[in-house]
Amino acid sequence: MAVASRWTFAGISLSWPAVATITSPSSRATTTPTPAPSASPNDVLRQALAIVAPAKPPVRLKIPTINVDAAVEQVGVDSQGRVAAPSRTDNVGWYKLGAAPGDAGDAVIDGHLDWYDGPAVFQRLGKMKVGDQIMVLREDGTQAKFIVDATSVMPYDASTDAMFTKSGPPSLTLITCAGSWDRQRGTYLQRLVVHSTLAA
Repeated sequence: MAVASRWTFAGISLSWPAVATITSPSSRATTTPTPAPSASPNDVLRQALAIVAPAKPPVRLKIPTINVDAAVEQVGVDSQGRVAAPSRTDNVGWYKLGAAPGDAGDAVIDGHLDWYDGPAVFQRLGKMKVGDQIMVLREDGTQAKFIVDATSVMPYDASTDAMFTKSGPPSLTLITCAGSWDRQRGTYLQRLVVHSTLAA
């Protein structure tokens, strides 16, 4: 089922090493070296962004412990302002308005628990444990490995405003439905959240 959540994002904070100055020993005269001008915070940020290329979008998600090997769809928000679910039950959806897997912050990938015709891609997500590996293949052929560090269950309508950011250590969160199906509301009453961090 679709994940009913809202996300807020913070800015990315980067640092840059100081530049060493070199003086020539060719002159016998004693001179006082001119200090290098200090870079402004804006200069430092521009330098860092010039060499730190963003991670390419994910195209495949692999979770060996629960036999997941799924194509990744890029999703945004649906007509109700919720994070959209993937169009196919055997695919997962990467929230493209957030962080990419491997970039600073928390990348979010959701998937269906089941559908009218049976189990879906994240049917066994609840069996994941701390220490399990998650592999993300990107469109440029590179791969990022994440290690599960926490799992939790929350009410379907719980606020997640402070949970997902575009700053801090690279991490990946997988989300699917959990709990009982509520026919009147047309949704499962809980959400299962599996959080992982980028492996060294």
